Amino acid sequence: MYAIIVGCGRVGAQIANLLSIEGHNVVVIDRNSPSFNRLGANFNGITIVGSGYDLEVLEDAGIKKADALAAVTNEDNVNIIAAQVAKTIFKVPRVIARIYDPKREELYEEFGLDVIGGTTLFARLIMDKLIEKSITHFLSEDYGMDIIELKINDDLSDLTMEKIEEKERVKIFAIIRPDEAIYPQKNMYARTGDILIAVGETKR
Repeated sequence: MYAIIVGCGRVGAQIANLLSIEGHNVVVIDRNSPSFNRLGANFNGITIVGSGYDLEVLEDAGIKKADALAAVTNEDNVNIIAAQVAKTIFKVPRVIARIYDPKREELYEEFGLDVIGGTTLFARLIMDKLIEKSITHFLSEDYGMDIIELKINDDLSDLTMEKIEEKERVKIFAIIRPDEAIYPQKNMYARTGDILIAVGETKR
């Protein structure tokens, strides 16, 4: 997949790193070059300094061949404009915009934009941490599937990713450790303290 990430804050950098680890072609656009320091030494993609809705910048980023674009800056207006340009002018097949103001979500969805609001996601994350759940569900139950944060304790340590997937009935797509994010292989072993990002069926 050829993906463009607009915004290299913590969210954008994390998405870019995970996609890069998985072997996708990734281009990151940000107006401030120091932001690219968040990507780390193992990032294999391309970085471009500029605005995520500037036509020339987007063309330099290869948007005409892009399969996906995620606009995840800290400004709603920038994200929406970048998403609109990608969707309407360049016909990018998959476009997602991050929205901070929950009041705007429904309006932008009416325009045909795929938007993700942080309010609901972080509310659920904070709630789960307050009651000390070992599994955190990030997505709405309306979709039937959740993105899950699974914290590895002693019961799951020393098991392979394949065994954990069978035991927890999930599909793991990232391992988060203090100093790195890893794309999992089935024969890799979990360590106590690992955080696994996975997809699982919503428990109703």
